[in-house]
Amino acid sequence: MSSSPAFIGTADLASRLTSPDVRVVDVRWELDDETAGERAYAAGHIPGAVYLSWLRDLSSDTDPIQGQLAEPERFARVLGAAGVGPDTTVVAYDDGGIYMAARLVWALRQYGHAKAHVLDGGLPAWRREGRPITGEVIEPGPREYPVPLARDLRATKDDVIAALDQGGTAIVDCRMDATYGAAGAHIPGATRLPAPVLFDGDGLLRAPADLRELAERAGIERDRPAILYCGGGISASAAFVALREIGFDRLRVYDGSWTEWGADPATPKESH
Repeated sequence: MSSSPAFIGTADLASRLTSPDVRVVDVRWELDDETAGERAYAAGHIPGAVYLSWLRDLSSDTDPIQGQLAEPERFARVLGAAGVGPDTTVVAYDDGGIYMAARLVWALRQYGHAKAHVLDGGLPAWRREGRPITGEVIEPGPREYPVPLARDLRATKDDVIAALDQGGTAIVDCRMDATYGAAGAHIPGATRLPAPVLFDGDGLLRAPADLRELAERAGIERDRPAILYCGGGISASAAFVALREIGFDRLRVYDGSWTEWGADPATPKESH
């Protein structure tokens, strides 16, 4: 597997499932039940996979906005305990409902870990093909993971405010339609690219030509910076990895997204 693609297929993973330099990570999650993903993992998962929880393991435990990216020290500690080293190829998967695999891959790349990939189609694709599932919970040998340096793939509220003031940066709303509609408002000037449209009915990433057309409709240009946001940084991460797959490399994810923006009376909002 190349270190550059954000997505890999089930056959590619199956061929390297027992490789010591590959760590599969199950990150299934349900918004209304914080332990549902872990229970699903215990009931059946891809052999050799470890489970990491979005809130418990991968998010900051000090930030007032729930679900923000874990600090470098915490992130390194969790990865090392999961058997991930700086040269490990990480393959993340979910069940296609909440894009947690994309969230983990974005987080890894924010911290400079290039060998990070989303399993295309997730666990549903793996199951459809009759590939092995196990209930065996492994205890990976811990690895040393150096505290990473952050890259510039994460945007803050101040970054978004500056982008609005200065112009020249596309602001893209990636919320699912139901979430978008329920909020009733968006960041002023934001265009729409709902993350689900980037995937087909089987949860597989759409063809490059389709992705380019969707990006063009949303006003995203290859040579223009863009900040992606959603409700809590998850759907925006899915859009991030999907567009990176076709060469859009001037993207950032607004981590706080509408959870932070909408709650701040000082931030400008625009009704749909």
